[in-house]
Amino acid sequence: MRPEPADGWPDGPLSERAARDLLFDREDVVAVWVMDHDETTLSALVGPDPPDDAVVDVVLETEDAFEMYSYTHYETATRWVTFGEERKESEGGGTMRDTLADYRIVAGESES
Repeated sequence: MRPEPADGWPDGPLSERAARDLLFDREDVVAVWVMDHDETTLSALVGPDPPDDAVVDVVLETEDAFEMYSYTHYETATRWVTFGEERKESEGGGTMRDTLADYRIVAGESES
């Protein structure tokens, strides 16, 4: 999938608390997943001395799908982008389940 700008997201990385709060921003979200990055990766995206709780990759799980968001370099800026939605029953949904092995749940409960 080709990333697209994610409208309505902040200008920088999320804190872990802000990532957890995404569970309550939409009624259809059942779990919020985040990836823990090493300091080198975070520094490349956020700058030197990134906050310990900086979140730059988020997957929102709904009853039917996974939605992936990343704070990354896009065109001429660093911003939040979305990779769209992968329906759980699709081949992409199966691939996303494998990808989530590298993530952890910070809010809610997975239905996968």
